[in-house]
Amino acid sequence: MKSVSYKDFSLSASVLNRREPMAYALPPAGRAVWSTPPMLTRFLARPLLARPLGIAVAATSVLLIAGCNPANLVAQGIERELPKYVGPADSYDVNIEGLQVGEGSAKSVVAVGERVRPQGAPVIERLELQLDDVVYDRSADRLKSVGSAQLTAVIRTGDLANFLEAYRNVREAEVFLRSPDQATIRLRPQVGNLSVPKGVTVNVSGQLIGDGTQLSFEVNEVSAGGFDLSILTARPLSELINPLADLQNLPVDVEITSIMVAGETIGLEVVGDPSSFER
Repeated sequence: MKSVSYKDFSLSASVLNRREPMAYALPPAGRAVWSTPPMLTRFLARPLLARPLGIAVAATSVLLIAGCNPANLVAQGIERELPKYVGPADSYDVNIEGLQVGEGSAKSVVAVGERVRPQGAPVIERLELQLDDVVYDRSADRLKSVGSAQLTAVIRTGDLANFLEAYRNVREAEVFLRSPDQATIRLRPQVGNLSVPKGVTVNVSGQLIGDGTQLSFEVNEVSAGGFDLSILTARPLSELINPLADLQNLPVDVEITSIMVAGETIGLEVVGDPSSFER
């Protein structure tokens, strides 16, 4: 499968079909120089007009035939559809198994995205979307139906802190995680009576929970300068920072089913409603 580049993302199966590079040699000066096969060297040394035109024509024909192959057209159509369900990314690698060209279907489609940017959520460091029993409508150029859809996403604490500073009225945000689903968010709120001077931060501790399309933070303790401020500030701070992420703007219906933290990452498991792919 060849690469297909887009404005905001790149779909590629190169990871699955990686080829070894040509060997290279190091000259005495230490600079790497790619070695060229003798046959190719002799060919390139000939005058341009003396080189067989048939080779170039044949190579071009092979590329055109491969690009117009029905299997490639179906695969590329499925690839084009995937990013709109989760958002643009630095890159997508797509693996399609059990492709039936005549039916325009595939047994499974797995797309792995790096640095995915869904609307209403922090940047997702790594996302894996698995669709089973996929049917693609070539005439309409869209996914016709999906048997099941599952998604796993990994969010880094730094990206969550950046999201809070950009889309919530807080400053100097930091996120600290504790297994299996606990977190402390250190921040400087800037809203109403909760505004605090520069250099003074508030520690907000609680549990990460999945609530439908939302990743929420259930606040159970608030402290600052060694004083417990939970009674006065837990509710307004919860309203200020929640939700930490919301996937409701995706074009398909999804539900966060589980959350787990490890190190500096938050892992989400999400299930999609197959019928919502048919819209």
